[in-house]
Formats: sequence, C-alpha cells, structure tokens
Amino acid sequence: MSLVEGRETRGADGGPDAVGDGRGTADEQTGAGVRAGRRRLLGYVLLVLVPVLAGGLALAAGDPAGPGTAARSAGSTTAVLLLAIGGVLVVALAAGTLAARIGQPRVMGEICAGLALGPSVLGQVAPDVSAWLFPPKVVTGLDALAQLGLVLFMFGVGQELARTRTTRGERGFTLVALGSLLVPFAAGTCAALWLAPRHVGQAAHPTAFALFLGCALSVTAFPVLARILSELGLLGSRTGRLSLYAAAVGDGICWVVLTVALTLAQGKGPGGQWGTLLASVLLVLVLLGPVRLGLARLLAGRIGRSPAATCTLCVAAVAASAGLTAALGIHQLIGAFLFGLAWPPAPARGAVAAASSVAAFAQLLLPFFFLGFGLSLDLGNLSLDSNGVVLLVVMLVLATLSKVVGAGLAGYLAGIPRTGALEIGVLMNTRGLTELVVLGIGHEAGLIDTQLFAVLVLVTLATTAMTGPGVRLMRSARAHRAAARGPDEARADRTDSEPAGSHRSRSDRAGSSPG
Repeated sequence: MSLVEGRETRGADGGPDAVGDGRGTADEQTGAGVRAGRRRLLGYVLLVLVPVLAGGLALAAGDPAGPGTAARSAGSTTAVLLLAIGGVLVVALAAGTLAARIGQPRVMGEICAGLALGPSVLGQVAPDVSAWLFPPKVVTGLDALAQLGLVLFMFGVGQELARTRTTRGERGFTLVALGSLLVPFAAGTCAALWLAPRHVGQAAHPTAFALFLGCALSVTAFPVLARILSELGLLGSRTGRLSLYAAAVGDGICWVVLTVALTLAQGKGPGGQWGTLLASVLLVLVLLGPVRLGLARLLAGRIGRSPAATCTLCVAAVAASAGLTAALGIHQLIGAFLFGLAWPPAPARGAVAAASSVAAFAQLLLPFFFLGFGLSLDLGNLSLDSNGVVLLVVMLVLATLSKVVGAGLAGYLAGIPRTGALEIGVLMNTRGLTELVVLGIGHEAGLIDTQLFAVLVLVTLATTAMTGPGVRLMRSARAHRAAARGPDEARADRTDSEPAGSHRSRSDRAGSSPG
C-alpha cells in the first residue's frame, strides 16, 4: 500500500498522475487537441479564405466588358470541354463494363450511355446540368472528336473486311451472303411503299428513301459481330466464318447502294448524278489500284519500319481520303471505308500494327459519336400512340424475320443443319454501330424523318441486344439434346461448331498414336 501511495505522490509532485488520474490526463489532452484545431481553423480563415473572398469580390466588381472577358470566356469553355470529355469517357466506360457483365457487347453500353447523356434522360432529369455541360461551343468541340473517331472507325471496318478471306472449301458462302442481303433489302423496299407518304425526310425522294430503308434492314455490324463471335468462341466455327463472310459482302454492297441513295437525294439533275457516280467509280479504282500498290511499296521501305511515321501516314491519308470524297459530293465515311480497303493488310507488319493502333484510337473516340447521336435524338418526343407502337412493332418484326429467315434459309439450303442455319440467321441480325452510322447519315441527308429515325434506333438496339443471349440459348438447348441422344450424334451435331481443321487434327492424332 505504501508503494502505491509513494507512486501516487511522486506522480502528483512530478506532474500529471499517470496511474491514479489517467482519466484527467485524457481530458486535458482532448482539450489541447481542440485548442490546436481552433488555431488551425483560424489560420485557414485568415490566410486562405479571406484572401480568396477578397480576390473574388475584386474580380466580380471589375468591368465585365473589360479586355479580359474574352479570355475568361475561352478559359471557361475550355474547362467545361475538358470536364465533358472526362465525363463522357467515364460514363461510357462504366456503361460498357456493365453491358459486358450482363452478356452484351461493350458497344451496347456505350450506345446507351450516349443516349442517356442526351435530352432523352439527362435533359429530362437535370436540364440545368445538361445545359451547363453541353453548351453549343462545347458540343462543337465534341462533334469534331466524334467525326474524327467515326472516320477512323470506318477505316478500321474497311481494313477488317480487307483481311477477311474466303476459303475454297467453304461451300455455301455466296448463297448465305446473298440470302442475308437480298431478303431484308426486299423487305425494306416493300415497306418503303407503306412508309414513304408519312416518313420520307426533307429530301422528299421516294426512290432514295426506298434504297435507304433497304440498306437499313440489310446491314450487319461486322465489328460487333466479330466481337460477339469471339466472346462466344465461334470465330473458328463454320457458322462463325460464314456469318462473317456474309456480313463483309453485305456491308460492302450496302455502302455502294447507300452512295447511290445519297446521290439521288442531293437533287442534282441526271448529269450531276451520273457525274457523282462516275467519280465514285474512279475513286474506287484509284484507291484499290495504284494507291494500294503504292502504299505497299512505301510501307515496305524505311517508313514502314517506323511505327510513328506509319501511324502518322495512316491518319493523314484517311483524313485526306475522307475529305476528297466529301469534296466530290460523296459522304466522307465512304472515303475512309475505301481507304481501309486500300491499306495493305499484309505482309507489312508495320502496316498491320499501325491499322490496329488507329482502330484502338477510334474506339476511344467513339463514345463522342454516341454522345452526338444522343444529343440529336430525344426519345421522349417519340410518339407512342397507336400508330407509333404499330410502326415500332412492325419494323422490329420485319427487320428480325427478314434477316433470320433470309440468312437461315440460305444456310439450310447450303447444307448446314437446321440449328446451325438458325444460328447464322440470329448472328446476322446484329446491327449495332454500323446501323447507327447508316441511320445517322440518312437522317442528316434528309432521307427519313425524325419519327422513323427514332424507331429504327430502337430496332437497332433491340436486334443487337438479342443476338448474344439468343445464340447462347440455342447452343445450350442444342447441347442438352445432343447429350440426350448419345455421344455419336453429339459429335455429329458439333461438326458445324468446331474450328476448321479440328477434326483433321483429331484423326491425325488418332492415326499417329501407338497401336
């Protein structure tokens, strides 16, 4: 007891008692911390807040029409532009990630993000935020990024189509390509007879309207289809190869027909129309002839060994080709697409690497195209009365059935089993980004009105969204049926799904095995 008391006494004499009065010590420390915090707060007020407020009041009291007004306005526009760029990219990334997690292509999420940032969603929920984030000057800058991304994207599409090659043993390729193109094209032109009196655009050209609607129903999004096939593991299967080849041929023909429709819609006389078509033919011959050969030789030299020089040449040439076609009265995207066909896909490694880099950069800029698409389209203004609902349902059913029946029946007649042929039809129903590009061109040229434009956008989203789940469901049901019938029939059913050469490699392994 004396020892304890001694400790307590020494604690009282020497300072705060650490043993017997620990609670009082904690209270004192807390009080010291509060006093220190108050001193820091006072320092922030005197040294930071007061100067900031004084400077702000001085700026506010200045002459708003002074010489610095233009600079402040330009700085504000630049700040908002940079904030808009960052916001669009982040929202597109988040939407694309969410779409991938639910089994959809990332581009579906990016498309929906662009529509959500427009007047359809953000303009309705927070109109003040939308007006502040996307003023006219900022939209002009974002549209420039969108046009650059779109031109580079079309170059990538042309490059992918140039790399696509058919094999001599691929029977039925021509029939599938024609069936997936002509049946929906005929359905679209027939539907144009019913839709033209009410939904033709400002160009008011019935023939151009019919050609455009046939293209809109015939297009298959080649890049999105390739991505879906890769995610499903079907790139090497026969159904995957046939669908890619058919999409390549169909999209190429659709761009030619779209060029004719745009030429007719420009209101030129017969001489002007034939002049534009002749210029288009000459441009195709020059790009796919001398320009292609010249690029191959140029990239085989010193320039081809420099990645930076090759990429710079590629982007500059794409821009020049697109600008030349626009000057000739042809849409600039067609020029970029044609240059993609002319760019050497092989054997120059530098050319392939540069094309891949340009395509990757285009993917980064595409969200700005989706934003511009969303800003130009307010789905809230879509008339959902009885006529609007009928129009949406009819176009959705017509687009889906014409693609599935046309491609599926052609595949079946080409010797593919019924399930595989139906799978080709479902795959060819993917419209995606290419369809949005076609719709944007047609709406901008005045071929269709805003009501039909909005309906076809919804049809595009619906048909693209149903492709992946539809193919997965079909393959799951097919696997269950094959397993129930036995291993021999299961192997027979997998014939059109396995990569090329897989059966031959198995037989080779069986023949070379011991015994």
